[in-house]
Amino acid sequence: MSRVHLKRNAAVGQLYEDAIRNEGAIVSATGALINFSGKKTGRSPKDKRIVFEETSKDDIWWGPVNIKMDEHTFEINRERAIDYLNTRDLVYVFDGFAGVSAIPPDVQPQLIPLSSRTPSTASRSE
Repeated sequence: MSRVHLKRNAAVGQLYEDAIRNEGAIVSATGALINFSGKKTGRSPKDKRIVFEETSKDDIWWGPVNIKMDEHTFEINRERAIDYLNTRDLVYVFDGFAGVSAIPPDVQPQLIPLSSRTPSTASRSE
């Protein structure tokens, strides 16, 4: 991603500014950021895939929400995502953690989502 500008762990104020400038978001009377996502308003549970592999296969509740994906298909999708992000001028990166705050930090899974749109500030704290 040499020509892509990365914004890593941007402050909430910066995210507000970017959403207003780049996506037409507005700020409500209470200070909440209002943005319109278009036809796709959220993640569909039927779109969730988890790589089926030896170290975790017995720890996942497989079924209609946790759908198996083989490693080869994951790699193809990963490359497609990287190719897409490389076409964007700006990509947001957030270093976070998965799970509840009661999980000790040394075992809490690290999560680093990437987005080509201004990320939601709902889970951010300063």
